[in-house]
Amino acid sequence: MSPEPPKMCDVELKFSTTLAAPPERVFEAITRAEHLVRWLCDAAESDPRQGGLLSMTWRRPGASAEPFIATWVAFHAPASCAFSGGQSEHPNGNGGRVTWTLEASQGGTLLKTCHSMPPHIDYAPVAQRYTLAWPRALDRLAEYLTPGR
Repeated sequence: MSPEPPKMCDVELKFSTTLAAPPERVFEAITRAEHLVRWLCDAAESDPRQGGLLSMTWRRPGASAEPFIATWVAFHAPASCAFSGGQSEHPNGNGGRVTWTLEASQGGTLLKTCHSMPPHIDYAPVAQRYTLAWPRALDRLAEYLTPGR
């Protein structure tokens, strides 16, 4: 009898973050390059619209030398947006899809982040990296959006 092959299922990383800013301000912070560089990446270009290009680069030790290139595949300001893309270090160059939904919450916004990756065994190390990276990034976003900053 041969061993059972690994089961393939979509990898979905989900995070919820309450932010002390209205949805319109949060939406700008997650879609516009001048804000992305303040909490998510070191350099960015963004054409914030359905079908627009998104490019993000990290310069920290251990970061990929090449940019993460994506397309805004959904854009419904200020309620939700999503981008899909990747780098050559991702399986098939595909880093998956990041979907953000925003809900007005008492004095702020509830931001839901869902990072989906295709059902492929090679995504396990990628998912592990993002499992650790997203909470740190979302903490930086919360700090960036804190009133008085």
